[in-house]
Amino acid sequence: MRVVEDDVSQRSCSIAYSARAQRSLVRSDRATGNVVLTRMKLSIVFLLCVAACQADDIASAAGQIFQNILPSLITNSVTGQQGNTGANTLQQIGSVVGGVVDYAKKKSYEDLLRQVQAQTSDDDLLRVGEEMFNADLNNAINYIQVNLQGKTTPMSRNDEAQASLLTVPDNVWNGPTIRPMVALFDNYHKNVIRPEFVTPNEETEVITYINTILATGPIRSLMTFLVSKGLTQMNEYNEQVELLKKIWFTKYARHWTSLCKCSCAFENVFMAELKSNDVLGLHSWLFFAKREQDRKANYLGYIDKLDLSGKGLILKQHSILSDTKDAPEVNMFVGTSPELETALYTLCFMARPDRPCKLRYNNVPFTIQTKTVKADNIPVIDTAYPYF
Repeated sequence: MRVVEDDVSQRSCSIAYSARAQRSLVRSDRATGNVVLTRMKLSIVFLLCVAACQADDIASAAGQIFQNILPSLITNSVTGQQGNTGANTLQQIGSVVGGVVDYAKKKSYEDLLRQVQAQTSDDDLLRVGEEMFNADLNNAINYIQVNLQGKTTPMSRNDEAQASLLTVPDNVWNGPTIRPMVALFDNYHKNVIRPEFVTPNEETEVITYINTILATGPIRSLMTFLVSKGLTQMNEYNEQVELLKKIWFTKYARHWTSLCKCSCAFENVFMAELKSNDVLGLHSWLFFAKREQDRKANYLGYIDKLDLSGKGLILKQHSILSDTKDAPEVNMFVGTSPELETALYTLCFMARPDRPCKLRYNNVPFTIQTKTVKADNIPVIDTAYPYF
């Protein structure tokens, strides 16, 4: 009986010892797997740093990661009790590398400009410009009266036009993109050295205007074109908003002292500024019509015009602002929508800055001239206007 009990006891001890040994082995395997996994992750970080140092940019580093690191991980995966931890690690690495690639694809503002300039052909400009005109559903030329009257010259101060140039009915002023644009007119002071402070309400009006025109055909054509040239980040709505805001509403100094950042592209192109006795900008028919309504603009006559096949016209005219400020040669579109003008000017600024940007609508050729200025060391629009 004693022998049997001893035998049973020995077997029980043996079984218990075996179970403890197996649990210990499992823990050891897990620890070993964790150690290996940790070392693997550290190695990946090290190799990532090396790859980044050797690469010309982050995108190249990501490519080297895929080529040099992932194959070795696949062939040396570590498997533990919690599942294929090597595969989990690969998944994590894939997410990290994906983020690296996305970051590398997001170009800086100046890189965007350089890429558009380098990759946009003259034929591209003609094609996209025509698309923008065809997409201009808020065109107002058929709803306004344009009273050209007598011809004049830049040098003449004789009034060859007894009536106003433009008559704009209320339904046009309430247009879906015209109304939010006109709401911005009282956010600026015409004097280039008078400080301007952007209020929260004015900031909201800017974003409302940008959001409104981003939903229109001409601006959609612009963004589609930019994406086609490799600017994939323009697929993201917030990037589109930021681009238009930067180009059109970044403040910069126009006075030689540079003490007051009192100007921006929108104010110059779509409104007007005064620098001493010089009138700057005044390239928007909507702003000019408002000044006429307020009896703060006197149209003296037109110098030349170009009809744009039922989509409006380009007008060169001579006017007096604020009774005494002479604007001897003002170029502007007439009857076109804010979004079309914004799209065309933005396209030409990005593709042909400081150079003639040759466009065409329905076989009628014309040109847009943009001029640039540095604001916080980045180029933005100084002014932009059409001519022929």
